[in-house]
Amino acid sequence: MRFFLLLIVNTLALTSGFVQIVSASEGGKLERVILEIHPRVLTPNRGSNTTGRLSLMGIYTDGSSNKISSKQVVFSSRTKTASGNVQVVALKGDKVNPVNGGIAAIQASLTRDGKTFTASTDAIVAPYYRDYSQALVLKLFLGMEGEPVERLANDPTFRKGHEVFCTFEEALEVIRKTDNLMRGIPKIIYLVGWQKGGHDHGYPAWSEVNPRLKRKQDATALESLRWLIREGRKFNTTVSLHINMVDAYQQSPLWDEYVAKDCFAKDEGGKLLVAGIQVKGEDMYNVVYPKEWEAGLAQRRIDGLIRMIPELKEGHTIHIDVFIANRDNGKPISPWHSKPENGGLTPDKYVETQRKIFHYWRDCGFDVTGEGTGWAHPPGEHFVGLQAMSWWYSWNPMEIPECLGARGRTERGGDGDFRFGSSMHGEEIFKEDKENLPGFLGMFCRTTLPWYYLSRLERKKLENDALYYSDGVVARNESGKRIIRKGEFVLRQDDDLFVPALWNKREIIAYSKFGYTGKSWQLPDEWHKVKTVDLYRITSDGCVPLKKRVPVSDGKLLLSLEKEESVSILPAGALLSGKK
Repeated sequence: MRFFLLLIVNTLALTSGFVQIVSASEGGKLERVILEIHPRVLTPNRGSNTTGRLSLMGIYTDGSSNKISSKQVVFSSRTKTASGNVQVVALKGDKVNPVNGGIAAIQASLTRDGKTFTASTDAIVAPYYRDYSQALVLKLFLGMEGEPVERLANDPTFRKGHEVFCTFEEALEVIRKTDNLMRGIPKIIYLVGWQKGGHDHGYPAWSEVNPRLKRKQDATALESLRWLIREGRKFNTTVSLHINMVDAYQQSPLWDEYVAKDCFAKDEGGKLLVAGIQVKGEDMYNVVYPKEWEAGLAQRRIDGLIRMIPELKEGHTIHIDVFIANRDNGKPISPWHSKPENGGLTPDKYVETQRKIFHYWRDCGFDVTGEGTGWAHPPGEHFVGLQAMSWWYSWNPMEIPECLGARGRTERGGDGDFRFGSSMHGEEIFKEDKENLPGFLGMFCRTTLPWYYLSRLERKKLENDALYYSDGVVARNESGKRIIRKGEFVLRQDDDLFVPALWNKREIIAYSKFGYTGKSWQLPDEWHKVKTVDLYRITSDGCVPLKKRVPVSDGKLLLSLEKEESVSILPAGALLSGKK
């Protein structure tokens, strides 16, 4: 009879939605609760993961567990991290709706038998159109006209031929070679110096494409640029633009209008302020963002650029260089306008306008990337939830997940912290030798290859210099060696890499900086049925067959590599992806 009654109660519970309560073990008392959200990362602008669902799990004294009905739980949320401390999510019962980019702390409260139980978790809203934690982001310098000032005369940017370093046609060849070296990884390349006069000329105007970069068969340079954007897609590459919203030059066609509308920085006495000079005879001035926005000029130049190059919108990304809010030591960009009687436009006011600019670009279908988020902004302002990626990264990587703020290259002179990895910059290598790309493949393998793998995981804790990820992955020093491992599967040992290329169906990329002979590598668990593999040498012209049907013994591969050599490893007979 007791069993029969339990069956009836359980049946009623299933139909009424309270199965969680009935399933508790008889005699067990609630000991603690665990709050979970699925999915943890909400990406409303990618057409998926637009809402989250909360669930509270009860853990009982007799060791049993069950899901507790949300009708018995009080959920609340607060903003944990977001630019401007804006609301990140809105709760409706157990549903989590994204509002703004950032991280929200969500708490669940349950009262049972006179005792209150609480649990919390984080919800992440990544409002970007692209996933920058799973893309290699690069810059490609095209050209810069004019004679440099003395302090820049030896800068690689101003080497012989700097006026036209890379035409649009030559840029496609660079993209092709890069795609071969990177084995088809999704890429974004921002073009530097695409506008008339090249790098940092003509601002604030973006209305004319550099005619010296056009293809012979096109009527205009604009046609050539649009062609390059379309063609780049064939090589797993989104081509977009490097722009600047703060600098201005007298040679710009917008100069007189901006002067008339008081949109340029002035010194204490009210005279136009020269912010610097790179090219002889061309003083640089600065735009006052709040004045420009108020006059509708920022919106106009954004709209005009998108109309001029409609192909940009499909890529959903733009890079704003030097997007600063103040000078060194917190000094205002425009001392004159910072005075209360002239508008009181302090750095905080610039930040308010910058947030509007970020949102305007997003409403137009674009993510904004930039440089170090903590640089030349008021203390604590890192544009969390607004800026998708940063070169010279300055977020706290244990607080900001890669999906919310991705790492571009983090050090100008090295590979950065191996425990995190990083994306790249690329520009300095392209400038050195755009035909041969010296060192490009090595830097990719040492930085971006492990970063792409690690960025899919959650950073759980940093303890005693060891970084622990979800899925059992750990990055740390072991016996003096830099190691990344998942159990017996070692992805990195110093500058020897053996990492799954997760953007392809089943492929491992192996690389060595100094070379080795007869090194044994454990294959990942997913390869446990693989008994033989094919090896291909990776080159800028595609993969070259190296060895076929190399045996795998007890899940291990014996491998030898030359100095700076990288190979692609596939199960024997598998088709090789990518272009020649």
